[in-house]
Amino acid sequence: MSKDAKPARRGLPGADFFDLAGSDPELLNSGRIPDPAPEHTPLFRWLARVLTAVEARLRARGDAVWRNALRIFWALIAAVGILLLFGPIINKPLDFDDVIASAKVDEVDWVARDASVEYDVTRGASGGFAAAISERYTADFRNGPEPSVERVLVTEFAGHDAEFELGEVTVDGTPVTAEIERRSTTTTIRITQPDGAEFEGEHEIAVSYQLHNLIVTATDDATGSIVDAWDWPVFGPLWPQATKGIEVSLTLPAELDAALIRKPQAYVGWLLASATQWLTPEDPASSGAEPSSTSGSEVRYSFSNDQSLPPYPDILIRASFEQGTFTQPDTTALFWWQSYGPLLPLGVLAALALFAAAARRVVWADSAGDPWYLARSEPPQKLSPDLAAALLGKAAHAELVAELADVPGRGAKRERWFSRLARAGRRAGRWGNLPTVREAASRWRRPDEVVDRGLRWVPDSYVRDFFVFAPVAITLFQWGLLRQLSEQVILSVVWWPAVFVLLSTVFAIISLVLVRRPRPLTRAGALAVQQLKGVHVFARATRLLDRGPLTDPLLPYAVLFASPRRAGKRVAALAIEETGDPSITNGWRGSRFLPLPAILALGAALAVLAGAIVTVSTVPPPYDDTEHYTEDSSNLPGTLYTETAGFDVRAELGRGADGGARLEVTELLTVVFADGSSRVPQYAREWSTQYLGQDLGFDLTSVTIDGAAAPVREIAQPRSHVVVTQFQDALQGTHEIEVRYTLNGAAVAASDGVGEAQQVRWAAWLETWEDEYYTNPSNPYDGSAVVRPLRLELTVAPELAKELRGGGWIDLDLDLPRIPGAVGNAVLPWQVESSWYDDAGQRRELRIGAETLREDGALVLTFDADAVETREIDALGEGGSFAVDPEVNDNFGAYELQVGAYTELGARLDFPADTFAGVEEGAMQRALAAYNRPYAMMMWLTGGVLAAAIAITTVAALRRRAPGLGLSLVGFLGIPLLLIAQCVLFWWIVGPMASSDAQGTGAFILSGVTWVAVVVQFVVLVRRLGRAGGE
Repeated sequence: MSKDAKPARRGLPGADFFDLAGSDPELLNSGRIPDPAPEHTPLFRWLARVLTAVEARLRARGDAVWRNALRIFWALIAAVGILLLFGPIINKPLDFDDVIASAKVDEVDWVARDASVEYDVTRGASGGFAAAISERYTADFRNGPEPSVERVLVTEFAGHDAEFELGEVTVDGTPVTAEIERRSTTTTIRITQPDGAEFEGEHEIAVSYQLHNLIVTATDDATGSIVDAWDWPVFGPLWPQATKGIEVSLTLPAELDAALIRKPQAYVGWLLASATQWLTPEDPASSGAEPSSTSGSEVRYSFSNDQSLPPYPDILIRASFEQGTFTQPDTTALFWWQSYGPLLPLGVLAALALFAAAARRVVWADSAGDPWYLARSEPPQKLSPDLAAALLGKAAHAELVAELADVPGRGAKRERWFSRLARAGRRAGRWGNLPTVREAASRWRRPDEVVDRGLRWVPDSYVRDFFVFAPVAITLFQWGLLRQLSEQVILSVVWWPAVFVLLSTVFAIISLVLVRRPRPLTRAGALAVQQLKGVHVFARATRLLDRGPLTDPLLPYAVLFASPRRAGKRVAALAIEETGDPSITNGWRGSRFLPLPAILALGAALAVLAGAIVTVSTVPPPYDDTEHYTEDSSNLPGTLYTETAGFDVRAELGRGADGGARLEVTELLTVVFADGSSRVPQYAREWSTQYLGQDLGFDLTSVTIDGAAAPVREIAQPRSHVVVTQFQDALQGTHEIEVRYTLNGAAVAASDGVGEAQQVRWAAWLETWEDEYYTNPSNPYDGSAVVRPLRLELTVAPELAKELRGGGWIDLDLDLPRIPGAVGNAVLPWQVESSWYDDAGQRRELRIGAETLREDGALVLTFDADAVETREIDALGEGGSFAVDPEVNDNFGAYELQVGAYTELGARLDFPADTFAGVEEGAMQRALAAYNRPYAMMMWLTGGVLAAAIAITTVAALRRRAPGLGLSLVGFLGIPLLLIAQCVLFWWIVGPMASSDAQGTGAFILSGVTWVAVVVQFVVLVRRLGRAGGE
């Protein structure tokens, strides 16, 4: 069926379905063809009415001054946005330097001495949090008189109204009336003397007030449970005074004290210096409180600090209650406004984009022509083919239309015209013809003859000014606002600035694109378009595009209603048919046509660059040092406050019921818990669960502390398994932890350097293990000690000991290939012999480790830092017998012991290939291939860029004519894009490699050669193009 045998979109009757080749007389005889105006949705009609009403009102009341004033207004908004974007942060939180600069006592208004703050916390009538607070301090005005004393309190806390109520205020025991200044989130109490005089010398200030709703529902980082948390800054957000001595007390009713999940905590700090204390209840007798009945008893906690604190200290009191202890009020409107108010410009931009679409579709819609039109067998009046193409915006048809309209006389000119026409037809509608299409569109835009002839009109109104200037100004303002508010911690929890910057930019671009160049049809333009539609109806009915002739004056107009590709094919076919010479299309691409290979090469280069950027942004470097989950203490809160003081790890290797290798491990750990930690101390362990791409079948059996079961949380990682304790109470001092786990698939397929083998590689501790620990985890300056015991014991079952082919303690050999996902690619013998010089210069020989065969045939492999055998060597190189010297062994760390000094601490056992069942064959090869794949792909990309640069250089240098558009496109755009992608991948892959890695050296050499080749290619192309231009 002909492609024209389709229903037309704008009321054009389609050709008869069964009329495959002949004419359609019914279409010619159809008479008037309806041409109704397009229908619009109710929403767009309403938006258009709003825009029209606004435009009419502004035109009725405004003039050029108004328009310029509105433009200046948006320019000012944009200027404010630029200032917010590039200027200083307004109301920026104090940073390190600001606090340091304010630490001079001689510059403070006054100094608070012997400060006392008492919190009496109860449950209010509605079940909410209520605190009666009393503050007392001696204000020392040592730097001169001051008119008043100000106390700033937080009264909008975590989205809740604190319901501030001021109690009594006294100065030197005399009640005074304080001035209250309320702001959005804070309240300032301004205290003056009763007689209005300035403060001088020392004065006793006392303030009492009440606050409510200071509880926040939060996740407890120690247990992961939901709690009612109270984390309160004693001095609030602003305390610019120095402080000498402070005591803070917290009084709770018995029922609230029972609801505490752990003891309250106090924190006193200033910048990097800080101290934390877990509070204990006071003895009523020591505090002077009267004993009371159980129902009305109270529990008091307190802490004090006698040191001098600079301005802006951090003094916090923290308490966590069981969930539901306090009722929570509704979140205030202010909180929602502060959190999401900055996003209003984003909503405005979205509305602008919608209004801009309505303006383009409705307000600036094409004018209506006649309600109908007729089929037309003559060219439109006063409308050349080129102008018709410009009127319809058919830039892709421009070249073809121009050739069809330029009909020459007979003879040689007619033959050349057929050739030009055939070649133009072959080019029409192809991607490679884009330069010609863009040139035509640019040619039409410069004089804009369509507008000059009155066929289209250019909107010039308040509405268009608004859509041109407002999106730019609001977007800049949104960017600046987000940059300013990105310093505020609370907003980083609610939204992500980068996302909203991107969205606001997208909406602004949409609005600008919609209003950038509207050119609606005038009445005359609409009538001209209807004449062209009439020509189209006649051409379809007579099959003009299929039959020709090419000299028909209607044909340049008829091709405008077919796709450029189809129109070009038909014109080229008619030209060949009329000349009878298919060769007239030879050389149809010409010098301004982009060859398909060049376009595909450019698209591939863009795809490679985009893929490289996305890859390096989302995937960790493949050859970077392994980053373990437990290395970052922020992943596991509280683990910073524990240290491993000793470990004794014992493993037994046997054959499981399924015939697989089964390794049962027991860890006896001596752990030190910090005494004054800011978080509840927790202990974490991490083990490898994969080796050479094969799962080891890790299974945690139990974790106990001092013989009792310990609450733990297990975290599965891609190649490891993490276990962290979840102690609710803050432990202190030294405790014994026992961990039991099993590797149910400990053996993997591997190579032992001789052939195929099965390996059991047991990494008891990852390479991050330490041979020393801080005796006080909260304060490293208190000193450190060596980890003792430091012992590994691996027992191999008798039936497996007989099959053991080799092995040793895990070691690292830089000359051997790296093993993916493991630190250590070689082994040390089970008993390592080395020498060591003590501080006195005495040389000793060491024997580290032991290999023992038990009576039952089991092989016991031991590494024990306390069991190292040593002997002194005299000047002649002679020595006595080896013996264990505890005093000498106390000096040995990882470096002296050698085992695990730079690697994971563990052992490797090599067995024949068929020793264990359940081993995945071929997994090692797949893992190594996957490990080497990024490097290989980067090298292939580098080699490809090098080869392409050499090829382009050779072609450009050897050709007699100047480089074509396709070669220039690939040389000047495609190759540089690929080189950028190569650089991105190069530093992502090679950058983290060790300096001794030969692969990195090879990559550097090949990349350097590639850069030289690309530079030479540029020079050759530029010189060849310049020489062609000169000629």
